[in-house]
Amino acid sequence: ASINSITLQSSMSRAISTTSFASKPTSLRRTMSSSSSSRRAARGKHQIKAGIFEDVLDSLLPKPMSDARKQMEYFDGPGGMLAKINPLAKKPTMKAPEVMSTSSAQVLFDFASMSQQTFESEFGALNDNVMGGRSDATAILENGKFAVLKGMTEDQFGGFASMKSRDFDKAINLKEFDGISVRCKGDGQRYKLILYDTDDSFNVAFHQTFECPKGGGKFEDVKLYFKDFKPVQRGRLVKENESEYRLCDGSKVMAVQLMLSKFSYGMDDKNTNYKPGTFDIEVERMEAFKD
Repeated sequence: ASINSITLQSSMSRAISTTSFASKPTSLRRTMSSSSSSRRAARGKHQIKAGIFEDVLDSLLPKPMSDARKQMEYFDGPGGMLAKINPLAKKPTMKAPEVMSTSSAQVLFDFASMSQQTFESEFGALNDNVMGGRSDATAILENGKFAVLKGMTEDQFGGFASMKSRDFDKAINLKEFDGISVRCKGDGQRYKLILYDTDDSFNVAFHQTFECPKGGGKFEDVKLYFKDFKPVQRGRLVKENESEYRLCDGSKVMAVQLMLSKFSYGMDDKNTNYKPGTFDIEVERMEAFKD
């Protein structure tokens, strides 16, 4: 069909629709308009009630518990951890990064060009207060130039703070690459990157520690090879003779997480470069690389 015929058909459709509505009895039109207004009003009241409920919860709960509730709902949906047992609950996801295996490097997250709205819909803080800890950290986009994970960690309870992506809406395959490079700078502490190959946070995830380049005005690329990631499940290193044991080859990635923790690979492996107290790491980019 030509552009003119499409335009004409569109105009006719609108005219017919308008005429159809106008031809209805006045009483019916009023009823339809009234119903539409009622639905809008109901939605508005629901949002107001939800906001009031949130405010009441925040006023009643201690800050660590309130933060934990918000963090769990950000990643798991309304109800937090309880959403896992609700078959009707839909877990929030983000659009998976696009991967072109023919390139020598594949940008996964470029925080220097990411909008504030996109960052807030894809990344959030996830700290030890979800398991009773007292660390307090935030994940923010600083001046539209880089992501920042900063705050305070403690050494008596959980002892970790992190910035995590929401689960991808589909797994990405990075097997054609050798690993992931993190362009960062910060306080010089030992952080770790965590890769998930399922949407279950209690399942095996792959950890690799690295030293954050300290200070200065220049970002540095830290290369983390897939072959060096170690399988960890629920705070313990998975051994080779266990059924859950598997290695990371990058063929299936569902989410990424950047963490400062008092443990390196499980709770029996202390991070010797961990210092409780204030911390900060700035990240400009994450990308898959080929040597």
